[in-house]
Amino acid sequence: MKYIGLSIVLLAFLFSGCLETESLFDNEADIEFMEEYAQRDDVILTDSGLMYRVLQEGEGEYPVITSQVRAHYEANLVTGEVIGSSYDEDEPLLFNLQDVIFGFSEGLMLMQEGAEHELVIPPELGYGDFPPDSRIHPGAVLIFQVELLEIIQEEDEEEETDDPALSIIPFDFQP
Repeated sequence: MKYIGLSIVLLAFLFSGCLETESLFDNEADIEFMEEYAQRDDVILTDSGLMYRVLQEGEGEYPVITSQVRAHYEANLVTGEVIGSSYDEDEPLLFNLQDVIFGFSEGLMLMQEGAEHELVIPPELGYGDFPPDSRIHPGAVLIFQVELLEIIQEEDEEEETDDPALSIIPFDFQP
């Protein structure tokens, strides 16, 4: 019985850090980078904490969270290490905005087709303390150079018709 009580106390001690809400990592370089970046005159800060610079203006529509887009990007850590790039693949990436980290989708929703932005994504809008890749440290700030090439328009599932009566009759209707 004594060993069960001791085991419970030991397990509670070992796992007590797992429930903390504060980041387990203190990334001074990331924090310093964000503080210095925020001081630039051309940086825009959103309410969520995303910072970005407009490198090239675009024209046309803005994507929404349900949009599918085609974009070129390069992702870096504050050390300059490249952690991903569509330029390396010689082909832009096609993806749904709701399938990527929040900071990346938020940044793209601020862009028009043809625009190029630099996004600085704080950990809480990126991967936080649980990155998917060993090259990305927990609590990492992510820097994206992104060019929005195209917003993909979903094609209508039904063909359009000039006859309004035909547009309200179900396809499988049989009198």
